[in-house]
Amino acid sequence: MTSSDKFDDFFISHVELMHRPGELDLAIKFFEALGCVTEDLTEDFNAPWTITGIFSGKGDRSDVLNNVLYLSELREPDAQLDRHLSALAAGEGELGEALRAYDQIRRRPGDVTHFGLRYETFEELAEVTDRLTNELPEELKGRVTVIPTGPLPLPRTGREVNQAFVHTDVIGGGLYPFGQLIELQGQRPLPQG
Repeated sequence: MTSSDKFDDFFISHVELMHRPGELDLAIKFFEALGCVTEDLTEDFNAPWTITGIFSGKGDRSDVLNNVLYLSELREPDAQLDRHLSALAAGEGELGEALRAYDQIRRRPGDVTHFGLRYETFEELAEVTDRLTNELPEELKGRVTVIPTGPLPLPRTGREVNQAFVHTDVIGGGLYPFGQLIELQGQRPLPQG
């Protein structure tokens, strides 16, 4: 059996992200700055905790199972581990030194685990990066960093990709002292000729 025999098609269902205790409103403001729309999905999943769906600003929100980011509060013992690692990372010990070295790698975004959000046009991407750079709510300042990279022609795909990377500690898919990297991307056909 070849890999093409296994599936007719492949879709992204969801990505599960977490926020620190008490920071749901801050996380929602972050996603709104990215141009996303949020919706409380707690009842849809009959969940004992709040689950917020993050959707494209233009996307279909009727399907809560696909093409969605889920956001919920970090639970114990994860929150306890986060507090412990954050305290160690802030110190002068080995973890703090390793995290500061990792910070240098994070500035070369392709070298760090991330997920991407695609915008329809280069202009939409520019609007979002401008908002993130110049119009963040006060409580997000210092917790969001934009790393622009610029256009990249990809002749084999027939497209040009424009990218910016956003690093934040407001939400994450893993250990919080390391933050979350998100690639913001616009695509357009390469000029003919």
